[in-house]
Amino acid sequence: MVSNEKIIQSALATFANEAHAVAELANTVDMEAYVKAVRMIASCRGHIITSGCGTSGAAAKKISQVFNCVDRASQFLNPADAPHGDYGMIREGDIIIIISKGGKTVEMERLIPVARTRGASIIVCTENPEAPIVRDADVALILSTGPEAEPEQCLSTTSVTAVFALFDAISINCMMLNGIGREYFKTVHPAGGVGAMLAAEE
Repeated sequence: MVSNEKIIQSALATFANEAHAVAELANTVDMEAYVKAVRMIASCRGHIITSGCGTSGAAAKKISQVFNCVDRASQFLNPADAPHGDYGMIREGDIIIIISKGGKTVEMERLIPVARTRGASIIVCTENPEAPIVRDADVALILSTGPEAEPEQCLSTTSVTAVFALFDAISINCMMLNGIGREYFKTVHPAGGVGAMLAAEE
């Protein structure tokens, strides 16, 4: 029988673990590589294609959605479908963003030579600085988030929270560099709570 007290203790430990990892990004992310990634994405004239497997894939989908919100045309490349013809979405001038905690996902390794052949640039986000995908990337964003909040270390919890925070920061930087403001959102985000807020200002 798990007591209410243990449930609350677990929740508080998770909150503290994930908050610490996000705060530590300020001390662990290579800011030179970060700025290079921001400027590449902000100036991209092609598409921002994100990809990853499992939880990294779920993160890649969310990242793609946020890029679309800030005028960076983006789409998710399903790594299972990619070698069955979906590599064809890659064009010269695109940027491929690969999310892989361990950096050894076979599908991600296979994506890189195709991206090169098709003329795309590559940004990798991983916790493994020795991974082959790091060696072949234009920019590598290396995260060091420590242990997962989940005690068995089998679920991507803290690590994926840090990935979300990193790319939220990149998206906001793209807004800064490209002058994205409320007038832009009135056009692309007219629905929901944001749309209602902006409409009330008129």
